[in-house]
Amino acid sequence: MPVSVEITGLLERRLRRLVDLGLYSSVSEAVRDAIRLLLEKLDLKALALDLYTTREASLSYVVEFSGETYDSMIDYMLSRGIPPVIGSTSPDDVGVLEGPVVVDPLTVYVMYKSYLVDLALKLNDGGLKFYTPLAMEPQIQVLEAIRARGGLSSRSFIDYVDIYVEEEELYTRTLIAPVERALVSYARSEGLTLLSDDVRVRAYASRLGVKALSSLSIVETYTARYGKPHNMEEVVLSLKAIPVIIPREVEDRWLGTTP
Repeated sequence: MPVSVEITGLLERRLRRLVDLGLYSSVSEAVRDAIRLLLEKLDLKALALDLYTTREASLSYVVEFSGETYDSMIDYMLSRGIPPVIGSTSPDDVGVLEGPVVVDPLTVYVMYKSYLVDLALKLNDGGLKFYTPLAMEPQIQVLEAIRARGGLSSRSFIDYVDIYVEEEELYTRTLIAPVERALVSYARSEGLTLLSDDVRVRAYASRLGVKALSSLSIVETYTARYGKPHNMEEVVLSLKAIPVIIPREVEDRWLGTTP
């Protein structure tokens, strides 16, 4: 949504001088360039990290705010000794998926960066439906291309739904990315389960009465249907490398440490 800025007095006269000198074609162009220079001067990653630690913003929110990728933002956070809270510390966030689910951006990232994508492909072949907004298609295409370059399966298993995503952030108290808000709203209206690896997004969904589970539920669902994956140790290691938090009780059960 366009933003109107009122500029008067000396500042306006100076901007018009720049236009008269031919440095810019219009005052609007000069203002846009000034904002660009301001953003380049600011340390957006540091500001994003502050939003994450002090304002409890979602990881997707700070990634979007900083203009970074999940990979670069997570690496930056780890370099500052602040690991992101991805996955779950509670077994209650891990369950068997019994119907269609909607998947948020962070969870898509986790799935494609780990062996979860292979388990999800098998579950999809078995009839489990995964949905995400059409706005996510470019991100998924990039992730699929990365897998293809690595010689791995890149067959799509996520269906797109035309969910309206509000571009402008109208809320200030709960810093959840617009696409995450849209997904929670869609899951609520359709009675679907939200698959999210962000504890803050799950908490937001829960407050609105939406059932939300972590992507670890893909392993639980696969095991319930087909038995434990033959490469369960590799699945666990691939998740921890992201790094995804796996509840000790769940990990022990998966690896056979406990019944």
